[in-house]
Amino acid sequence: MNSNVNIHEDELDIKEIFYTIIRYKWMIIFIVLISGMISAYIAYFKPNIYKATATVEVGLNKRGYTNSNDILAMATDPGRLSPDTEKEIIKSRFLAKKASQFVDRRHHYYTIVKFREVELYKQSPFKVAMNKGFGVKFELYPLENDSNHYRLVVPKAKTKDNIEWNFDKVLAFDEEVVTPYFHINITKVKDFQYNKYYFIVNNPSVVKTGNVNVEQTSRFSSILAISYEDNVPLRAKEYTNALAHAYIQQNIEKKTKEATKKLEFIDKQLKYITQNLRSSAIKIEDFKKKSNTVSLSAKAENIIKQISEKDARLSELTIREELLTNLYNNVKKGKNLESLVVVGLGSGEESLIEMVKKLQDAILKKKLLREDYTELYPEVRKLTKTINQLKKMIISTIKNMKRGIKEQKVLLQREITKQQKLLDKLPADERMFGQLQRKFAVNEKIYSYLLEKRSETAIIKASTVSKNRIIDEAILPTIPVKPKRTLIVLVGIILGLIIGILLAFLRNYLDDTIKSEEEILHHTQVPIIGIIPHMKSDADKLSVLSSPKSAVAESFRNLRTNLQFMVNYQGAQVISLTSTISGEGKTTLAVNLSAIMSIANKNTIILNLDMRKPTLHEKFDIPNGKGMSSLLSGNATLKDVIQHTQYENIDVITSGPIPPNPSELIQSPFMEKVLSKLKEVYDVVILDTPPIGLVTDARTLMHFADVSIYVLRNEYSKKDFIKSINHLASLDEIKSLGIVLNDVKMDKRGYGYGYGYGYGYGYGYYEDDKK
Repeated sequence: MNSNVNIHEDELDIKEIFYTIIRYKWMIIFIVLISGMISAYIAYFKPNIYKATATVEVGLNKRGYTNSNDILAMATDPGRLSPDTEKEIIKSRFLAKKASQFVDRRHHYYTIVKFREVELYKQSPFKVAMNKGFGVKFELYPLENDSNHYRLVVPKAKTKDNIEWNFDKVLAFDEEVVTPYFHINITKVKDFQYNKYYFIVNNPSVVKTGNVNVEQTSRFSSILAISYEDNVPLRAKEYTNALAHAYIQQNIEKKTKEATKKLEFIDKQLKYITQNLRSSAIKIEDFKKKSNTVSLSAKAENIIKQISEKDARLSELTIREELLTNLYNNVKKGKNLESLVVVGLGSGEESLIEMVKKLQDAILKKKLLREDYTELYPEVRKLTKTINQLKKMIISTIKNMKRGIKEQKVLLQREITKQQKLLDKLPADERMFGQLQRKFAVNEKIYSYLLEKRSETAIIKASTVSKNRIIDEAILPTIPVKPKRTLIVLVGIILGLIIGILLAFLRNYLDDTIKSEEEILHHTQVPIIGIIPHMKSDADKLSVLSSPKSAVAESFRNLRTNLQFMVNYQGAQVISLTSTISGEGKTTLAVNLSAIMSIANKNTIILNLDMRKPTLHEKFDIPNGKGMSSLLSGNATLKDVIQHTQYENIDVITSGPIPPNPSELIQSPFMEKVLSKLKEVYDVVILDTPPIGLVTDARTLMHFADVSIYVLRNEYSKKDFIKSINHLASLDEIKSLGIVLNDVKMDKRGYGYGYGYGYGYGYGYYEDDKK
């Protein structure tokens, strides 16, 4: 049973929700229309944004390391490239500056087409050269009858010192215009199509990266998609391609720079070795001439060979030690670390190259962040800490490598000393010749090696290509990616609908008027004995008689039936009607109630006891010369004030002239005598009383009534009015109190109710019952 009740309550809640929406439907529709129009306005005037995309393949694979025994092999591209680093390089201002050399992103020319701002780019009919006045919006107006002159306007602008200035003057094309605020020269390129143009030129020193986005095509892909958004499709395409080419070019320049440094190092070593080799050759020839020694013995040749090999190895270690010392000093000073060139350094080379690469990546990332953030920015502080840690690790690694080289040099020196002792035991001429030949062999070996490496490096420099390549260049975009105009309008409409519904529920929540009979039943035990549909203003006099088969007439028949059940005796009935305030339809209800009683052949009379604001006589189009005020004040008899209407069985006593003391007249003992006399003549006496919320007259009159009707008007009467009904119901002298809900709009709620007063009666009606 309880579950059924809950279901019914839920159904009523859903019904109330729909009713609230229907009740405020015009407000909701208005808000939706306004929101839709605003969103359509925004969507129309938002500029189109076009997106161009180019794809590049980057060398993210592990590079092969050089042979650790190659003392001059340079790790020109060590370690593993980071995709995040490559993305930041592409989005950097450094690369944006290079790309901007090929695409004009400084000059912006605009006009208005169909009320919308359109940027012309290369379609501009004029070009501007500017030395001063960057960032100022200039307006240009072509002259109708003079193609050689134009009007230049600056409505309002400010200098860096916040000094306001403006400009408005007719000037000639190709004329140098110099003012304290700007310095420009405008050249006409072709005929003007529009009456107004304006332009802005950005400062060349300020490089903006723009709406650049770089993404990997997939998680493990080495292909990056470079995208750029612009309101000019051609510029979007050109700048995207320029950015891709600039990225490839900077990679080549970096590798060429590394090869150049390698050549410089080799040339320096070649110069020193060449001098030593020439000196050794001269000394050998001089010795041969003096000593007539041409060749060495087998024993001497073996000793010389071993000493030469040890000397060559010792020279290699010395070069490695020098390179490590240079690298150590550079890292220690912390200057130009991002351009460090690491050479082949033997054992431990791979880990050192990896650390140097990580250090360079961290330094590059920090430089890119420092363009937009301070040293206190969390990511910058994190990179600073990483850089310092990598420096310490590199310095520690270099120290260990140098320590190992020193140990190898000591061992080699011992071997050379041992062989030198054996050489010293040979004859003096042979010993001297061997030493000269040893030096020559060592220098010759190093010289040949350096020449080989120089040739290789020269070839690499001449044929340097980037390990990155452009896969697809950007094409001209034809469809804008922004704004999504349909989506903007749709969101606007949905937002308007949501706001409208929320406002409807807010108004409904703040609205304390009675909107349904459920609200009445929820707050009082007094029964509802009638629900009267809405009556049109042009037919609210006697709707029952004008349309006897309408829903209105049927509702009054139901009211008549319920009143009969409420009075359980035969004889004349006194029915009083009251309300809380005026305007709730009390008099109209009394008139039509009398009409429905007359149809049942009941002789009926209506007394207008609302003497302060009488309207009953207007309903029947009868005079109000004499009435209740005249009767109760003793200025007229009962026969004098009763007026017969044009309707059978309906008589009226109007209010009469407005008295100064209506309450005293109503409360006089004569009032009860009048009612007793009328009950002898009429079957039904209807008392149209004043509103009970304004005066106490109605309460006095309700004492004389057999049935008291309290009128509430749907969507007009306040919920607090029910408190007055509950108060009256608590009084013993008030007999048979019932509520009539008036002016119910049947088309909105679709009423079809049945109420029980306690006697088993009910009623049901439909608005379309007009037969």
